[in-house]
Amino acid sequence: MPRAPHAPLFVRGMGLPARFGLYVLFCLVIAAIDTRYAALQVVHDGLNAALHPLRILLAMPWDWAREAGGFFTTHADLQNENARLRQERERLMAYNQDRHALAAENTQLRALLALAPRPGVNGLTAEILQVSADPFNRKVIIDRGRAQGVVAGSPVVDGNGLVGQVTRVFPYSAEVSLLTDREQGAPVQNLRNGLRLIVSGTGADNLLEIRFLDMHADVKAGDWLYTSGIDGVYPAGIPVAQVVSTEPPRHTPFAKALCRPIGGVGRYRHVQVLNQMAVTMDATDGKKRP
Repeated sequence: MPRAPHAPLFVRGMGLPARFGLYVLFCLVIAAIDTRYAALQVVHDGLNAALHPLRILLAMPWDWAREAGGFFTTHADLQNENARLRQERERLMAYNQDRHALAAENTQLRALLALAPRPGVNGLTAEILQVSADPFNRKVIIDRGRAQGVVAGSPVVDGNGLVGQVTRVFPYSAEVSLLTDREQGAPVQNLRNGLRLIVSGTGADNLLEIRFLDMHADVKAGDWLYTSGIDGVYPAGIPVAQVVSTEPPRHTPFAKALCRPIGGVGRYRHVQVLNQMAVTMDATDGKKRP
């Protein structure tokens, strides 16, 4: 019986350098084909899709660390920016308030300058320095006094109408009783029908009243009241008030009318004092000279 051939004990295979060189050559051929003809694009897409979750998973710790560092850095920057913007906002608010105040003051001064000159009256612009702390006395102190020619009894107006009357004079200041003071009153004339009346203060800056009004007097809401000039204190034609409503007699034979002051009583900083100009007699021709 023939014997089966035996396999050799040692088989001589391809060496490691040869296999390495073969692999390198194979890779170069594949790379050249892929570069030239994009033959392995499908393989690239598949590997990219397969490795994408793993890439995201490996990058998550780094992303978390970067976001944490960015959070603390951004939070500190936001705090500093917030503090800076808050200071800037407060500065702009203060500037805006000053701007509005200056604009309102400029408007009032323009109104005072635009007042028509009155014959025999010298207008002196003054600024209110102080307001009486007594709530029952509507009085203010202005920065013009005897040294500037202010005399007691001079009317005080603004660009809209009558404000009050000088009641006390000091060397460099004067006290003005506002028209709304309870002890103040002014003779007026109804512009609609010429009816002469007297308006009195009520203690409130937005309200005047006509007391002891005849129940048959022709006074209606909306009537405009101007100074009549018959008292020799207030020049004629100064706007004083507008009638708001009338009240019929109640437990008394007299009616009453409530009025709204036209002048900015208790509102503005600048007023004008109307001083009577001194009149002298010229000896040469016997004419009056201011």
